[in-house]
Amino acid sequence: MVFGRTTRGGRGGEPLPPVLDWRDVTTFTVGGVERQDAKGGRTVFGPKAVRVPRREGAGRVFPPCALIVASDADTSVLYEDRETRRVLCTVGREGGGRAGGDERYDERCYVVRDAAGREIGRVRRVPPARRLLRHTWRVEQPGHPEIVGRNKWAALSRQDAALHAAGSLVGGVVDSVLSFGAEGGDAPRRDRTLLWMAGDEEVMRSEGADFRVKVPWVDRRLAFAAAAIGDR
Repeated sequence: MVFGRTTRGGRGGEPLPPVLDWRDVTTFTVGGVERQDAKGGRTVFGPKAVRVPRREGAGRVFPPCALIVASDADTSVLYEDRETRRVLCTVGREGGGRAGGDERYDERCYVVRDAAGREIGRVRRVPPARRLLRHTWRVEQPGHPEIVGRNKWAALSRQDAALHAAGSLVGGVVDSVLSFGAEGGDAPRRDRTLLWMAGDEEVMRSEGADFRVKVPWVDRRLAFAAAAIGDR
């Protein structure tokens, strides 16, 4: 008996999940898993993509809604099709100054453009004021308030943080809403949870490469860009 078999690209004649329309996606992850059978079964891998986790019987499928291709170290192109013919958007890093020569504390700006080269918005990685802290994120979408991606603890009020520490906050905002992982493993996730806030409104939440968009006005291409860049 063979356990944990892996294949790539739907070998054996098994069809790959179809590419979904990206416009209405609310929950997604970034990874290479196409299909995963029940525990101990086969896993089918494909290209890196923005994917929408779904249950299929006892297993799971991860149909893509945008294929991610790195052009170089600072630029990625997202495509609407597996053949990479229809560009959805490009994500390119602009230059930024370094703080003390340590790349962990760079300020980075990524410009997101549509297929025609028009700027959709920007994703910024902002270094912390103190080096013991983690960076934050900013998403700039024209016509809308700036979105700030903060560690969930930083976004909580002191009262809520105290309640959580005492074990009294049940089912509150600090609980992760994302139970899936990009690779579908059973090991506990260690990625930090970010609350993406526009003023006092939580518009997205992420845990590592797993995202959930909570309001319709967020441009999915900007959300995909933030996920493709990764919290690093």
